[in-house]
Amino acid sequence: MAPKIREFGKFTVSGILEAKYGKAAQLIASIIIILAFVGIVSYAMTGLGFVLNVTTGMSVQIGTLIGAVLIIFLATIGGLRSVAPTDAISAFLALIGLFLALPIMFSIAGGWGEITSNVPEQHLTATSTLSTVQLLGFLLPSFFLLLGDQNMYQRLAASKGVKTSKKAQISWLLAILLITPTISLIAFTSRSIFDDIDPGMALIGATTILPTAVGGILLAAAAAFIVTTGNSYLLSAATNVTYDIVGKYVKKDASDKQLVLYTKIFIVILGVFSFILGNYFPTVLEVQMYTYTVYGAGLTPALLAVFFWKRVNAKGGISSMIAGVGTTLLWELILGKPFELNSVIVAIPVAVIVLIVVTLMTTEKPVSKNK
Repeated sequence: MAPKIREFGKFTVSGILEAKYGKAAQLIASIIIILAFVGIVSYAMTGLGFVLNVTTGMSVQIGTLIGAVLIIFLATIGGLRSVAPTDAISAFLALIGLFLALPIMFSIAGGWGEITSNVPEQHLTATSTLSTVQLLGFLLPSFFLLLGDQNMYQRLAASKGVKTSKKAQISWLLAILLITPTISLIAFTSRSIFDDIDPGMALIGATTILPTAVGGILLAAAAAFIVTTGNSYLLSAATNVTYDIVGKYVKKDASDKQLVLYTKIFIVILGVFSFILGNYFPTVLEVQMYTYTVYGAGLTPALLAVFFWKRVNAKGGISSMIAGVGTTLLWELILGKPFELNSVIVAIPVAVIVLIVVTLMTTEKPVSKNK
């Protein structure tokens, strides 16, 4: 998809959707993106609060406040230029820290046999204490967020060319294939050592028993990832407010300089709102699953159809977006997650089915010409 995204020439997902489905789709998409990204920024702030709690002993609340100030500050002063260097630094720190930490963690824990003997037997099965459907409920939100992630699209659109974007995506994929299993193994080992640890704190907890230098690098990597996630999504959300709402409906004659100023103002406003929102979710995982699904179900099916289904039309795309978000809100907030299933299990299929059915019902099938 990278070359297609690069050649499309739009800097926001809502801009892509507008080009295919019209202004109504653009407005709906902007609202969905802002709501989802504000939630993602809120858990980034909380995550940095946990890191500062471990490293300094300060309360998580104070650490979260410091995290909020830092994330807002970096997003405001640098824009995408501040995001790119922190992305690169966090990636290198992660690779170094994780690959140093894994063998040391195994050694501290007494080897694989000792590690597996210290965890409940069901944790050694393919799905642990979850059913297969429940497991998918945790995997699919991040997967569908990734497929339609505006941050990724913006980086590809801003790249030097198609070749650069391809190389970047291949490098990113290789890094993910190395980093993700390493994180999982370290967290699993940490769970073996600390039997009552909160799952979300397993990686950070591991740093407390590693040698100071290695633990410090790992914490630095975690902090870098959290900060770059926070300012990336905050900048992206503010860009949507400025260019897709204010620039199109409120201040149509705004100059580029004014739009940049508006973006910085909205970074601060949305950052403060993110900090407040974080206080209303009991765990990082809950807000993560909720915001990822709002985005993944609300935007990704309609967005992918732009690139892969020529026949899709505005009615199908807009209906899919509304159905995806509506099903998520209904399942999570009104029905209270029936059967302990995350809403993505229902919302994604509904969004895809509505996209296909409405499109087919509202367009005539192309008539093939006789040769």
